[in-house]
Amino acid sequence: MKSLLFFFSMIVISGCTSTKEAHRHAADLSPRQIIEAVNSHARAITTFQAKGSISVESPSLISSGSFDVWLKKPDSVRVDVKGPFGIRIASALFAQDHYIFYNSFKNEVMEGDFNKGDMPSFMDIQINPKDIVDTFCGARGFFREEVLPDSFSLGDGSYILQFDHDEGTTRYTIDDITLYVTGIEHMDSVGTVWSEERFDFGRRDDGTIIPQSIRLIHDRLESSVSLVYETVHLNLPISEMGFRIPSDARRVTKK
Repeated sequence: MKSLLFFFSMIVISGCTSTKEAHRHAADLSPRQIIEAVNSHARAITTFQAKGSISVESPSLISSGSFDVWLKKPDSVRVDVKGPFGIRIASALFAQDHYIFYNSFKNEVMEGDFNKGDMPSFMDIQINPKDIVDTFCGARGFFREEVLPDSFSLGDGSYILQFDHDEGTTRYTIDDITLYVTGIEHMDSVGTVWSEERFDFGRRDDGTIIPQSIRLIHDRLESSVSLVYETVHLNLPISEMGFRIPSDARRVTKK
């Protein structure tokens, strides 16, 4: 998630209503059932297309723009970020552990492979492609190794599942009606929250639940990226994910 926040910071620089029902009791669903239900939401999405607005806030920057995103499961995401008057600022494609990033202002292109540790300068940790795909479509799921939580409780209308890892703890908050993840907290080994993911959803007339906004917060850097979706299309055909790069674009490498 941290890597996504750095990515958005870099490129921005250069009527659904939710319904609420009576809450379930914690005993209604077991942790295994909750995990399976949450993961099923992600599996139900094959393609995702959306438009919206993006804003970045940090101690040194407050900026905003618009974006278009195309997503194809299992691992391909393309993002175009635009500034005033619809001028493209940058485009990025993440696919099969490979990335291509084009900065149209500088006419520069950068690419590399995640598995080789070849990361662009604005991403300083390993990216998990599943993390990127699920974050954009608002259907964050559990990782394969997250089978049973180390802690399970019921909050204010939410299930809370906590998993302890070697490097710290991940705490998931899941709405107890929709069974979508509404929040994720990443904590270090002493329990201090260093980053967060927050998701808001709406419900269409046909009952389809779609993301309305996503906020990625890096507490340690006092910075955040917010995505507000204006239009969302699920499971429609996407024929092409690539984008054109001018032949005279200068190729740059990680510094």
